[in-house]
Amino acid sequence: TAVTDVADTTNLSLSASNSVAEGGQITYTATLTNAAGSPVTVTLSNGAVITIKAGETAGTATVPAPSDDVYKDAGSVQATITSATGGNFENLVPSTTPAVTQITDTIDTSTVKLTADTSVAEGGTVTYTATVGAPVTGSPVVVTLANGQTITIGVGQTTGTATAVASNDALTGHAPI
Repeated sequence: TAVTDVADTTNLSLSASNSVAEGGQITYTATLTNAAGSPVTVTLSNGAVITIKAGETAGTATVPAPSDDVYKDAGSVQATITSATGGNFENLVPSTTPAVTQITDTIDTSTVKLTADTSVAEGGTVTYTATVGAPVTGSPVVVTLANGQTITIGVGQTTGTATAVASNDALTGHAPI
């Protein structure tokens, strides 16, 4: 009697931490529907590698979540299985469904420090400088001064400047500007 072997399918799925804070850790878990006969190496689209030991059905890898960004709100990251080798399976079928993690925003205080020349002669130029603690991302930061002037801090920059001329008043001197 001839016995025809029907290839048994073993599915491989990928899951991830549902939600982590910026700068936290994301845990990816690769899960088999049958125990591995030898170690299984699972490579993810983000470069992480998960090893499932022989005799087991799951393995994990931990990767850092996107770092804290004072200018960006929450978002999500995802990874997929790009390859899976080993296990001595007749038919190993990796899932193509991405594992998605929501990145929660940590509230950051952004401050703008304003400085100016401490002393300027009449007719001279005073320079106002606005400084932020981290390089600007997304779009420029525009600071409006009490005198109506604006200072623009460009994307990728941490400072911006504006200048004003101290008027020359020959009779009464000059008030602070």
